[in-house]
Amino acid sequence: MRKNNQSNQKNHHRAQFTARFGCGFIFGIFAAIALGFAVDAQTFAGLIGIIIVSAVVCGLLSVAFGDKFWQWLRFWI
Repeated sequence: MRKNNQSNQKNHHRAQFTARFGCGFIFGIFAAIALGFAVDAQTFAGLIGIIIVSAVVCGLLSVAFGDKFWQWLRFWI
């Protein structure tokens, strides 16, 4: 029974990580485009690179800081 409980907790943490990273990733894409970071790119590869880096950074910050990350963003936006 204890093994089943640990498995459920592991699945819960994985789902929480996926949800937080996914939302942060999507926000990072829109933030890069909306704030004009993507406009400074000289090539299409540079544009995609900036968007991907922004998305991954926002996704990881969302995972690391959780709700505090979103509250901080809401404060600044």
